[in-house]
Formats: sequence, C-alpha cells, structure tokens
Amino acid sequence: MAAEVSLASLHTDEVRRDPYPFYAELHRHGPVCRVEPGDRYSYVVHGYDAAAQVLRDSATFKVMDETLLGAKPSWEGNRAHAVFMNSVFFTNAPRHTRLRRMFNQTFTPRRIAALEPAVERLTADLLDRLAEQAAGGAKVDFMSEFAFPLPANVLGELLGVPEADRAWYRPRALALGAILELGGATPDNVAAANTASEEITAYFGELAALRRRDPRDDLITALVQATDADGAPMSEEELLANLIVVFNAGFVTTTHLLGNGLTLLLERPEALARLRADASLTPRYVEEILRYEVPTHFSVRWAAADSEVAGVPIPAGCWVLVLLAAANRDPARFAHPDTFDPDRTETATLSFGGGAHYCLGAALARLEGQRGLAMLLDRFGDIRLAAPPGTPRQLMLRGHEQLWLTLA
Repeated sequence: MAAEVSLASLHTDEVRRDPYPFYAELHRHGPVCRVEPGDRYSYVVHGYDAAAQVLRDSATFKVMDETLLGAKPSWEGNRAHAVFMNSVFFTNAPRHTRLRRMFNQTFTPRRIAALEPAVERLTADLLDRLAEQAAGGAKVDFMSEFAFPLPANVLGELLGVPEADRAWYRPRALALGAILELGGATPDNVAAANTASEEITAYFGELAALRRRDPRDDLITALVQATDADGAPMSEEELLANLIVVFNAGFVTTTHLLGNGLTLLLERPEALARLRADASLTPRYVEEILRYEVPTHFSVRWAAADSEVAGVPIPAGCWVLVLLAAANRDPARFAHPDTFDPDRTETATLSFGGGAHYCLGAALARLEGQRGLAMLLDRFGDIRLAAPPGTPRQLMLRGHEQLWLTLA
C-alpha cells in the first residue's frame, strides 16, 4: 500500500525556498504516494520511472483541457485560461495529435539549426551591452540585461516579432505564467493574466493578419499556412493561443535555465574553472544544470482510466501531481542525486517532460543555454556575485528575478 503524505508543505515559505529536502522525504516513502484527503491531488508521483510512465501514457493520463475545467471553477470564463486550453500544451488526443502534427511541419530541426547564427549574434550583442554597463566595476543585473532578453530575442527572430516589441512582452508573459503556479490562480493573478491575455491576443492577431497579407520566412507565417491531414488550417483561436504559449514557454523557461545555471557555477568555483578551461564540456554542464535545478518543477495529469503506477493502483478520475524536479533527483535513478556532477553517466532527465507532450522547444533551449553560457564565460574572465542571489519562491517557472554581478 502506498504511503499517505501531505502536500501542504509545498505552499510553505520554507519548502518554496528549498523544496529538495521535501522531495527527498517523498523518495523515502517510495516512487508514488497517496495524498491526504482534502487536497486537489489524489496522488503524487516523484520516482523517475513512475513519472516517466505517467508522462508517456497519454491515453490514460490526460493533461487538463477544456473538458476538465470544472476542476478549477475560477478558470472558467477567463480569457487567459481560454488561451491555454486552445494550445498544443493543454489539449489531448485527437485534438493534440492534430495540432502537434501541424507544429511538426513548421517547428523543424532545420529551422532550429538555422537559428544558431542568430543565437550567437544576439548573444554577442547582449554581451557588448553588458560590458558597457559593467565598465568601471558597476553592478549589472544579469536577469534583466541578458537572461530575459536573450530568449525573448531568439523567439522574436523565430516567430517574426519585431525587436521593439519584445520588452513589452515580458511582464505580460510573467502575468500569464503566474496562474500556472501551485495556488497561483488567485483573483488578483487571474485578473492580471486575463488583461495580459487580451493584450497579447490582440497583438498576435495583428501580426497574423499581416503575415496573411505579406508572408515571410518566420514561424508565424508557417503556422498561418500549416494545414492538418484534411487540409484545414488552425482556427483563429488555436493559432493565437499557440503563438502566445510558444512564446511564453520558450521565453521564461530558458531565462531561468540561464540564470539558474550561472548561479550554480558561481557557487561552485572548481566546476566553473573546469568549464572555462574546456568549453567542449558545455553540453554536459547544461544537461546537469537542467537536471539539478529544472525551471519547471511539476506537471499535472488526470487519470482517465484505472491504472497502476509502480505497483500503486490509481483509480480513474484522480488528479496526479508529477514532480519533475523530484524525479530528476531520484536516488534510484541518479547516484548522489543532490550533487552537481556534469560527469554523471545517467544523463536522461524529465526536464522537458515526456511522451506526447514532450517540450517542442527542447532543442532550442539547449542551444540557447549552451551558446549563452559558453560565450558569456569566454567574454568575461572574472564574473562575481555583487549581491546574494536570493532564493526563488516558485515551483512552476522557478528562477531568479534579479542576479546582480560584477564583470571584468
């Protein structure tokens, strides 16, 4: 029989500052636990193999789509939630299959590979600006001056969002992301997200209309022109929702990959010195950063049929909290899981999810993380924290708001 645990700790400031001792305690109870009555979730899945099973079995374990909104009454009737529900991220088969195939026509390895020169150019431009701001020993905020604008600019290049509009997008993206946090759908957050959604929807609606009149070699044009197996395009609601969610998902998560990664290195001088001495290690370092401090700590599934995970029966109708960050530190999968070790041999993680909903932008995030960190370390031989980095409080989109540095 599965152990019964409380998830109340996930809402405390202590666990939000450092959730990993709580995750370690869960592992001591096995890979799957029942949740005490009264919580929204019936089961928490935190073992690596168990989490991978849930993520890959999309026929049994569904994402929350429009048919399941009754579980969150506060979501109904809000434009922000309608955006999520019309996107490839929050749909199930057969609708998800249709949308994913349309994305696969456009979000191709060739298109991502072709972005590498742009990633390097945009990175170099931001490093030039950092150097100017850091002249004379001045402090600079790595998050606002590099980690936020780099993925925003790369996605802007991919989608065809004008450079002048990309900074405008940041606070609206953060407002939308806030309602996905555990306990984040508060009235104030929902109202802010609803306003942001209306503004972003209008913005992308104008861009999509422009691309219909004047096609370009960008992802907006490609998605406008994409068709399903019957030759039908995305609906206007689907098109705008997917443009918004792709920009949001690829922007904020990569921002925190960069910020979390640099923080880990600055706190580990020997690891940093080794990477400086051998840039060919960068891909291994980025994979370990993603395992050790993944920006997205959890995913949610709903059991559409009776199932069994790691020997634990999960009845149909139950909500399941899948703790990706805990799975990435499962001692049954990773030796010394709480040690940052770029040399580890067990490198496959759940940082980008799994199964039908595996992250569309995984290759792009890796590219940005690898080139961004490598070029940063090559440009500045002396990078130091100018102030304590602070502690993130989020579990969804976990990372620093500010990271003050001196550079030389």
